[in-house]
Amino acid sequence: MPRLAPTQSTIKKLFAYTGNQCAMPNCTESLVDPSGTMLGKIAHIHAAEPGGARYLDSMTDEGRRAEANLFIICGKHHDIIDDKKNEADWSPDKLRAIKKAHEDRFKKAERQLIEQFVDATQINQPVYPKTLKAYGEGLDPEDVERELKEITDFLNSLKEVPLNERQFAIRLAERMNRLNVDELDVHDTVAAFTIGPTKFKRLMGILEHHGMGHISERAGYNQYDVVLRDEWLKIYAYCKEQQIPPEDVFLDLNFGLLDESDGA
Repeated sequence: MPRLAPTQSTIKKLFAYTGNQCAMPNCTESLVDPSGTMLGKIAHIHAAEPGGARYLDSMTDEGRRAEANLFIICGKHHDIIDDKKNEADWSPDKLRAIKKAHEDRFKKAERQLIEQFVDATQINQPVYPKTLKAYGEGLDPEDVERELKEITDFLNSLKEVPLNERQFAIRLAERMNRLNVDELDVHDTVAAFTIGPTKFKRLMGILEHHGMGHISERAGYNQYDVVLRDEWLKIYAYCKEQQIPPEDVFLDLNFGLLDESDGA
């Protein structure tokens, strides 16, 4: 069977995060010259065909042409990392780290821009989990099935939440995780994030509207706590354990990372 070429949508996504610059550290080569001539090349972390550098027999053809296995570099570096005699110098983990560091620079800028001008909730289409192989490790099959349904329901709601409120919820989950609590005092939270009560109420109002969290009154105390939906805390804790940026899940909606990490 001939190798599968990357889809046009994959190629567009790869180029969107290049900044027209080779991904290799300290390389300033452009990927497209002013006349529109393509200078860059699509590189494979794991080779597309047997005999290629870092070929992984267990990977599917779809996996080989998937965005996670590809990045764009200049022609010179493409030839260097694809040369079998250099394979020991360019491990899959090293190439994944280079890809991530380069693309993250432009993903961050994109996140800031898209929120200002368009409905940012529609930019990233969600990647739904299928197996929860990593997230549900050790669970009984029936528990995995239950978790899969709950996380799918969570994702269906999350994808409609504006990016700014998602980012705020990530910071709330981060603070809860660090303090080892599942609720935060409202006054403490407003002070910690140095935001006024009006902005705080607006942020929490949008999260509550989408079923992502709410403010709860402590019985008999006339005090209030911030509460997030359970999935925020559980998935955030998983991301921290697996060293996955929570933004990759909650902002980019790549819940496929709960099946297994890119390095699995």
